[in-house]
Amino acid sequence: MKKTHIPKLDDFLGGGVPPGSSVLFYADPGVECEAFGYQTLQGRLEEGDQGFIFTNVTEPSSIIYEFEKFGWDLEKSMNEGKAFFVDGSSYFIGAPVTGKYGIEDYSQIEEVVLKAIADVPDGLGVINNLSTLIDYMDDEETIRIINKWNQFAKEQDTILLYIFTEWDYEEDLIEKIKNSMDCLINLNTIEERVIIGQGFMVTGASWVTPSDNMVLFNIQRPGGVKIFIPKILVTGPFNAGKSSFVKNITTDSVSVDRMALGQVPTTIAMDIGHMEYKGFTADVFGTPGQERFDLILDVLSKEAVGAFILVDSTAPKTFPRAKEMMKKCKAEAIPRVIVANKQDLPDSLSPEEIRKVMNMGQNIPIIPVSLMRNEGIEEALDALLEILYR
Repeated sequence: MKKTHIPKLDDFLGGGVPPGSSVLFYADPGVECEAFGYQTLQGRLEEGDQGFIFTNVTEPSSIIYEFEKFGWDLEKSMNEGKAFFVDGSSYFIGAPVTGKYGIEDYSQIEEVVLKAIADVPDGLGVINNLSTLIDYMDDEETIRIINKWNQFAKEQDTILLYIFTEWDYEEDLIEKIKNSMDCLINLNTIEERVIIGQGFMVTGASWVTPSDNMVLFNIQRPGGVKIFIPKILVTGPFNAGKSSFVKNITTDSVSVDRMALGQVPTTIAMDIGHMEYKGFTADVFGTPGQERFDLILDVLSKEAVGAFILVDSTAPKTFPRAKEMMKKCKAEAIPRVIVANKQDLPDSLSPEEIRKVMNMGQNIPIIPVSLMRNEGIEEALDALLEILYR
């Protein structure tokens, strides 16, 4: 199996894409789809494969620049002989043709791409963008060429990734294109009165049963395709370690706090941070723990899709308050993980002891953590992400 290097996509595909497969990324108009092909190519090049990009809509220099913005050096791979372009764009806009192969007439496309496939056995080819090909060629001819490319690529163990913006084409044509592919991945907008994001879903694959999960994503420069979690809530009783947890899991965070007389700082409004972890990106909101701030818990919890519930493992008397806060934040209705902090202290309760005292079901993970020793934090993150996207 060959990894796509798109977060979660390889999991949905059972580990990746078998050699010789054809994959169609079909996108709603307006959805940025090229990054999926570019990121997969970059990942394959880094693992030692060869690859090419057939571009008939953007000149190669612009794609090289786009790779640079993502933080990837495509030109280096080209100089090393690992990657090349099939340039089907420059000639038609009056620019110098660059790349290993150039196309000056659309009648050349079929044979030139076949040559490119032959040059990267067990490698990867990105066909970018299939929509332009359709616009310049007869429908039946387009389907014939796609089938020929796919058959030859299968013989060469070369994976072909097709990028396709699904404009207002005939339904019969779209159906034939999809039927010619081994794998289908839909990229679309997610709407609720207004567009709130972009998501992808595997809608078909010949080697695995597709998941029905729709995954939100962002395109970041640098970074590429990242899974986007709109909001993660961090809540729990006073002095459980919420602010420290937010600081530990986010690249940058802001806390609103004050110094109480003779005491440590305590959060009186909220913590806000941005998390990037294993291809995921999320905004993180931490709540205050004192009862006098309960009025804002409902506001802070709105639109959260997952929650960390912090508890002090040495203070079982605060566990009822933790459960009360879960109800006030409506955290009982979303995926959640109990973060059992202060496990480094000698009188801390074990996760199973905490589960018994809190009367929590086995379906709710309780992760032992020591923020003081920086232990267990990744395990807590992994546990919530596993629930969100299993």
